[in-house]
Amino acid sequence: MTAGIASAGNLLADCPDTDWGEQSLSGHRYGRRCGGMLWLVAIEDVVVMKRWSHKLANRLMTWFLWGSVALGIILRFLWVGKREFWYDEVLSLLFSAGQRGAYKLPKDVPFALADFSGLLRIPPENGLVDALKTVKALILSCLSEPHPPLLYLSEHGWMRVFGNGEGATRSLVMLMSIATLGAAYYLGQRLLGERGGLIFTALLALNPFFLSHSLNLRMYSPLALWACLSGLCLLALMGVNKSKTAAFETAGEANIRPQGWRAWLLRAGVVLPLTAGLMTQYLFGYWFFALSAFVLFVDRKRWFQHGLLLGGGALLFMPWFLWGTLRQVSNRKDVLERLSQEGSLLTLMMQHGRDLAQTMANYLLLGHLTTGMLPVAEPIKPTAVAVGCGAIAFVVMCVVGLIRRRQYWVLISCGLLGLFPLLLALGVDVVTNNNTLGFGWGRATFVVLPGMVLLVAAWLEKATGRWREGLTAGILAVYLAVNLVDFEGRDRQMFHSVNAALLANQGSADQPTLVAMNSKAWGHVNRLIYYLDEGVNPEILVSDPADLETVLASALEQKDYARVLWLRANYPLWNTPETEAEVVALAAKTDALLQGRYEMTEARSLEGTMNLDSFELQVYQREA
Repeated sequence: MTAGIASAGNLLADCPDTDWGEQSLSGHRYGRRCGGMLWLVAIEDVVVMKRWSHKLANRLMTWFLWGSVALGIILRFLWVGKREFWYDEVLSLLFSAGQRGAYKLPKDVPFALADFSGLLRIPPENGLVDALKTVKALILSCLSEPHPPLLYLSEHGWMRVFGNGEGATRSLVMLMSIATLGAAYYLGQRLLGERGGLIFTALLALNPFFLSHSLNLRMYSPLALWACLSGLCLLALMGVNKSKTAAFETAGEANIRPQGWRAWLLRAGVVLPLTAGLMTQYLFGYWFFALSAFVLFVDRKRWFQHGLLLGGGALLFMPWFLWGTLRQVSNRKDVLERLSQEGSLLTLMMQHGRDLAQTMANYLLLGHLTTGMLPVAEPIKPTAVAVGCGAIAFVVMCVVGLIRRRQYWVLISCGLLGLFPLLLALGVDVVTNNNTLGFGWGRATFVVLPGMVLLVAAWLEKATGRWREGLTAGILAVYLAVNLVDFEGRDRQMFHSVNAALLANQGSADQPTLVAMNSKAWGHVNRLIYYLDEGVNPEILVSDPADLETVLASALEQKDYARVLWLRANYPLWNTPETEAEVVALAAKTDALLQGRYEMTEARSLEGTMNLDSFELQVYQREA
């Protein structure tokens, strides 16, 4: 249509006559008489057609965005049970079952699978008293854990209804992530308008980092729900709603500040999610600082009322802090030691820069893919750092774009909810010589993610103009591609393979099987226990790498096993040999021991999505 108007304009421009101005009942028409013919361009008709075209484009974009949200939800349901539990997930299962206190491995002697497999389920109970004792044991066991107990308590109730299967246990976190999308939509709508809120929701639905943790039995994904809920209710109390008012200053005139019982409901919607966030993960505390800064920027006249709500969220957390958190700090000083860094000032600054770059890459593009990048054994991946530098440049471009469009209110508001807590976490790391920002590929500061995605949505909505639709579709397409590469291109089925080897040619009940592993790390041991078939009930021997050959020889002397499955962890995690030569030598000793008594019938490498998923399986059968 625009091309047609331009063509008509060019044709009229070539005409020598200059008769202008003709009035019609339908409005003003402007034309020029040329060669005995009157060319008219109906301005009103053109405007109507342009409006219709604009509405159609907006409607198609809306359908596309809602389709992206729906796709993100569908993928969650498809992939929730696709992979085995990873190392930390099975620990969540052990805590959630309330049986962490009962987990005590025998020292360097085999044990029956049946004696330990029940620890990953709710224990047998007779009545309410036993159930309360289980919950008490769960809470007490959390004193040896660096995280608060809310996720474990929630998962405990969920397991009582749905069991301890992969999909069943992960479904609670998955449903919370879907609820997060609903809260994110209304949060984004209040800051960016209806379309901006939908863009934010679509980006969050397909964001690879959020999607992968939505299918992870850990406490990180729920942080986004508590952040979005508390932020949404606080905005509603302030009367901020960009979909109804052009600027915040008009909110009072529009009478959109809630009153009466609605206001009290929203106050609870601020306080309770804030407490829930702190009871889920301690670094949620950065969100308190983000909301405090947001209050001072947007509604400083009522800073005291809003401050009381933020203080109320912290106050409800204090009983656990005084009783539980202080004990956790005393019991798990090793966690603080792992987070600390040493080195020269230049070395530390470079490390903080790498942490920031890799975390930004994971938040805005790579998601969980970073865990499988080379070098596999190192937490910092050079490729991810390089991608992260591009991600930082992209964020700078978003900020500059909003400044050029004079979207100062939007930039500061979204920046306070995303960039501010990110930079605050980085500053705390610099001052304390810690690496919380980069710990666990960015999951430790997961609460920052929604604000960062919100900033990208603000740029797309407010600063991209006619490129908005194409850029939004492009980012969503890239997110979808990354998710497909992650979940369809990689898998985690190592212990299913071990169980398949166990079930193959298992023989009779009087021909026992021994499964030996060179790691006592409880994530490795509990995954082995979870996935082995209880019907076969093999015996299991776990030991530190340096001691395995000795304790295995003793076990073989005491009992005549028909088969031995040797599962060698390439990353034993606990008491790992210091050099590769030592690793090879220890493995050779165990090989020699088994080959002197058995015939090796199978050898294979087992890989998953990260270094802790790397194993070597060797199956030894008694010679006929």
